[in-house]
Amino acid sequence: MKASFFSIIIALFAIAPLAANAQHVFPLTELQKFCAQNSSDFETFMLTNDYSLQSKLSNPVSKVYWSDKTGISDKKYTITRSQVPNAVANILFTNTDKKWYLEVKKQLAATGYKFVKEENKTVNGAQATGSNFSNGTFQVSIYTYTTDVPYYVIQIHL
Repeated sequence: MKASFFSIIIALFAIAPLAANAQHVFPLTELQKFCAQNSSDFETFMLTNDYSLQSKLSNPVSKVYWSDKTGISDKKYTITRSQVPNAVANILFTNTDKKWYLEVKKQLAATGYKFVKEENKTVNGAQATGSNFSNGTFQVSIYTYTTDVPYYVIQIHL
C-alpha cells in the first residue's frame, strides 16, 4: 500500500510541470463559435483560458492575444480576432502543437468540410503550405510553416 501511494505521489510530481506548462488549444467547434461572438465575450473567454491581449500588436480591427504560458516547443500560442464594423469576425490561431493540427484536419473531414484548393503563401516571413476548406457556412484555411520550429495555423470565418 505504501509503495503504490509513494508511486502515485512521484507520478503527480512528474506530471505537474507538464500540466503547468500546457497551453489551451481550441477545437474546430470552439473556433467556429468565436466567429459569432461579440468582442467582449471573446475577450472574456480568452482571459479565462490564460491568454492576454497584446495591446501593442492590436489595432481597432484586430485584437491579438498571446498565451500566458508556453506550449509545445516552448513557444507562446497566438489567437487573433479581426472584425471590421458590420461584418463577422475572422479568427486566426497559431500554435506549435502537431497533434492539435492533425485533430483539426480529422474534424474537418468528419464534419462535412470539403477541400477547395491548396495554396502556398508567406506567413511570418516563411513559406507556408496550406489547404482551404468550406462547409457552405464556414471557410477554413489551415497552414504549416517552419521558422525556428514548426507552426500550425488555422484561419476561420463565415
